[in-house]
Amino acid sequence: MKKILIIVLMTVSYATAIFSQSKADDIVGIYLVLEPKTKEKSQMEIYKTADGKYEGKVVWVEKKTDDNVIGSVQIRNLTYDPKNKDWRNGKVTYEGSQYSMTASFSEPGKLKIRGFLGVSLLGKTEYWTKEKEIRK
Repeated sequence: MKKILIIVLMTVSYATAIFSQSKADDIVGIYLVLEPKTKEKSQMEIYKTADGKYEGKVVWVEKKTDDNVIGSVQIRNLTYDPKNKDWRNGKVTYEGSQYSMTASFSEPGKLKIRGFLGVSLLGKTEYWTKEKEIRK
């Protein structure tokens, strides 16, 4: 009886871990971003790091005048919060300054990014659209 109970508990734990992991990894992918001030397009790739957090780097820019931005990591330390089904405690770099950030899906394929200083009320929200591949 103990063996059966242990097996059932392990199976439930394993299934829960797999389900939570897949939800956490929903953020992984390529996103089309509109620069807030100039409305120029770029793409960010969000990926999972070895320590289980999420980062985002620039993989494409519309105007090729600043190629050194490609490959730069702009988002760091995002962690998935399974209770709230969002990503928190991240840091985003914008125009040389670093801001706290959160992310969540407002609808399938539409990522809501909130960057702020100190309190989330004092910030800005952007919406990024998930794309299938890096643009050429």
